Amino acid sequence: MELATRAYAAFEVKALETERRTFSGWATTPSMDRVGDRINPMGVRFLNPVSLLSGHNHGVAIGHASFQKPTNKGVKFDAEIPVVEEGYGSLKERVDTAWGEVKYGLIRAVSIGFRALKYSFTDTGVDYEEIEVYELSTVAIPALPDAVITAVKSMSGLSTDMIREIKRFDRLPKGSGIPLVTVKSEALPKGAVRLVR
Repeated sequence: MELATRAYAAFEVKALETERRTFSGWATTPSMDRVGDRINPMGVRFLNPVSLLSGHNHGVAIGHASFQKPTNKGVKFDAEIPVVEEGYGSLKERVDTAWGEVKYGLIRAVSIGFRALKYSFTDTGVDYEEIEVYELSTVAIPALPDAVITAVKSMSGLSTDMIREIKRFDRLPKGSGIPLVTVKSEALPKGAVRLVR
């Protein structure tokens, strides 16, 4: 019997450059999920990069992901949703929507699509000792209770000066606090934020 299934985990969004939309986190951990299954991270097999999908819909690729070397704690991933130029119609809409869902916290989890290679049934579910991961998906409802985004940093759409100021404030000692004030003024574009010390 061959099992093809999914498992869920948390991720953290990290938009690192203005031209890139990237995020990272844990693709899988050894924790038991809500349906009683466990995955042994040391038995996770993959071939980088894998497709990044929306909700396991194999017809809706939104980017690509790469997995890091498995450890006893789990398998980390780095994913990117590309910036698509005008003129590509529904593709641009699809990836822009996918990024917006991640950026604004509507989608806060990921799920791996995999084929079971070695597994055993338990009283609670299935213990997957070896799996082959073939895709990573963004999902709204995770199987792991702690599968939530912990931080969002997006610099897309900000001016170079604004990014420089944000980076300058990011270097301040932890706990020093940076009050962000929305300013309505002719001097700033609508919705701009002035950093105030």
